[in-house]
Amino acid sequence: MQVDINTQRALFEIIAERVGNSSQLTKELQQLLHVENRSLRNRQRGDTYLSFPEAYRLARYYNISFDDIARRLEGESDICSCPEVKLLDMRYLPLINWDLRELKCYMEGLQKEFEKLRDKGEKARMKIICSEIPLVYLMPFEELTYFKIYTYYFHFIKLDITFEEFLVKIKPLNLNAHFQVITKAYMQVASEEIWDRHTFEKLLRQLEECVMYGKFKDTDTLQLLLDQIDSLVDHIRAMILKGTKMYGGRVELFYYESVLRESFTLIETANAPSTMLLKIFMIQVIRTTHPQFLKYASKTFDTQLRRSNLIGKSSSLIKSKLINILSAQVKQYRNRLLKIRDTQ
Repeated sequence: MQVDINTQRALFEIIAERVGNSSQLTKELQQLLHVENRSLRNRQRGDTYLSFPEAYRLARYYNISFDDIARRLEGESDICSCPEVKLLDMRYLPLINWDLRELKCYMEGLQKEFEKLRDKGEKARMKIICSEIPLVYLMPFEELTYFKIYTYYFHFIKLDITFEEFLVKIKPLNLNAHFQVITKAYMQVASEEIWDRHTFEKLLRQLEECVMYGKFKDTDTLQLLLDQIDSLVDHIRAMILKGTKMYGGRVELFYYESVLRESFTLIETANAPSTMLLKIFMIQVIRTTHPQFLKYASKTFDTQLRRSNLIGKSSSLIKSKLINILSAQVKQYRNRLLKIRDTQ
């Protein structure tokens, strides 16, 4: 999903007017977008499109509304024909600082979202495009979930502590209590999910990166995470073969032969889209109920669905294909990572 080029230019113009077009602003924008100077200039000129999450991040950081942009595009008119888009439910805070209160708030909001979905019973349904494995899949495995959150902070805010030091800081939050509620709610709700061959591997790549950069202080930590990944694969294998989740929710997994670029969750109630959760970087942090975004997500999902193979109702060959891919990836990375660890 990308932003209209005129909207993009208007966004940068408003930012420059409010902050001042200084070298300090340039550095600030580079940090927010995680790009170098050339890439930033391309976005400011409109040579490179902003992704929707990038535009959202800038608008939220500089307190710029869609009405502000619409007025700019309409020649500073006081009358705005563009409907207001309220993208952020304040229970969902983009995790842009190393502030554990922010993370606690995020998990509380996510739990409430899943509880509302669970309470709708058979009327509720999730449609997920999984360019990487959803965080909810990891939640039965506490340390593995913390690892995923750690890699987010490591990449996004350049957190410079080891994983074990991160655990010491984060465990007092008792996030595992939220994990358990969210997991059970997800397991009770029907879902359609599109995967590709890289969906699971991205988690393994993040594990490899942490090994290479010395992010594990304890040699047993890697073994623990690998063991939890093995258990995760067993859990996914059972879902593929049975077509149901642990607490009865029906799941239809689709295998996409190419590479998935989008990553979002569309929540439906009574066969109509009601909420969209969009990902910034590694974790879904934007919640919107705006009809245009719901329409976009629904069309995108249906398009990807038509190009995918339904695993549950296809031949055993299709089921075996994804299971074998997961098993082979885990075995390959396990052998390589343990070898790297033992030589460090």
